[in-house]
Amino acid sequence: MEIIEFNPFEMKDAIENGTLISNKGFHGTVFLHNNKLIKLHKRLYDDLKVNSRNLSQRRFDDIYRFDKRPFVNPDQIQYLSSIQPNIHLTDFDKGIVLVKDQVCGVILAEHLDYKDLTDIDNNDPKTLLIILKNILNALRELELNKISHLDLAMAEKGCKPTLNILYKGSDIKLCDLSGKFITYKENFDRKGMYLEYAQVINIILNKLINFNEKYKYLFNELNLNELVNYENSLEAINVIERKIK
Repeated sequence: MEIIEFNPFEMKDAIENGTLISNKGFHGTVFLHNNKLIKLHKRLYDDLKVNSRNLSQRRFDDIYRFDKRPFVNPDQIQYLSSIQPNIHLTDFDKGIVLVKDQVCGVILAEHLDYKDLTDIDNNDPKTLLIILKNILNALRELELNKISHLDLAMAEKGCKPTLNILYKGSDIKLCDLSGKFITYKENFDRKGMYLEYAQVINIILNKLINFNEKYKYLFNELNLNELVNYENSLEAINVIERKIK
């Protein structure tokens, strides 16, 4: 597991000199520091960004005075790193970011040439179907290793659904791979993961319908509440594929 250590002044400089990649996350902001992709505690990023350098020490202390819970669990990242050799379709987070020995962020896999699937503008049903198949294959591999991703389709109140999935062409990469929504071993949740995948199907098909209402028929006979395992999910994709043909 990789570790990057900063003091508050160095963290301020890293933010100022880095490149903002995404500020859409509820808990974290993603930016590029040198060649490292970092997701930092959102409040810490925002406060250090707007305050002067000589206040960075005080602002850091203010943020963490009453809340000493780590941004991520290092043991989780260490465990996932240890089984990465068994996983080929998903790249887990690489390590943690420390400021004054406080876990403030995570080092992400560097998928900089991928885009956010939430904003995909490709309306070709066959391409979208390949994407759905590739996501399912990645989830199956996680399942076989007793890992569950329970936040594939975020839906914050009052906000449009957001997919924790990146894409390049029809290739995909799962993201947001640390935190309470990644469970494993005795906390592995097969049903919960595939119900999240059902929501991904729902979002992708609705994108097609928004493009052209003729695609409404793809929802016929599709019961998303039944997609609680790999076999049911695969059959649902096969049914959609037969309809598209």
